[in-house]
Amino acid sequence: MDKFIKDSSKRRVHLELIYKNDLILQVDPLKFVPSWFELFNVNQTDLKNGFVIFFILDRKGIEKNENYINYQESGIEMIELDEMHGETPIRTFAKFVKWTNDPVLLGKEMRVIIEGVYKSSIMEEQAIFNLRYIKKRI
Repeated sequence: MDKFIKDSSKRRVHLELIYKNDLILQVDPLKFVPSWFELFNVNQTDLKNGFVIFFILDRKGIEKNENYINYQESGIEMIELDEMHGETPIRTFAKFVKWTNDPVLLGKEMRVIIEGVYKSSIMEEQAIFNLRYIKKRI
């Protein structure tokens, strides 16, 4: 988490949480992706150097999706956006967080979402954190 915070101040890098071969949660530094503010109609004044923590669910059958039901029952406040990923209808759930250099604070924000949405023993089992460096398009 320290490396992510340090690297994300210099370039775009995703922090990905992978569990049982599924990408379940991502963190993106807002400094390099101003389109998050436009997509979610969020004021960037306080958040321009912060982070967005997000996860994506397939909209097909979402009402019966266990993770979606958990999310609804959790009381977690996130902004939702329906999008298309190719031919697949998806829903992106996003929480915007002010910039911090405290990995514990960022980890706590992530943990609330993980425990509320996935309601499993992810925190007790082996989950993989991955840093994915995004190259600039020319």
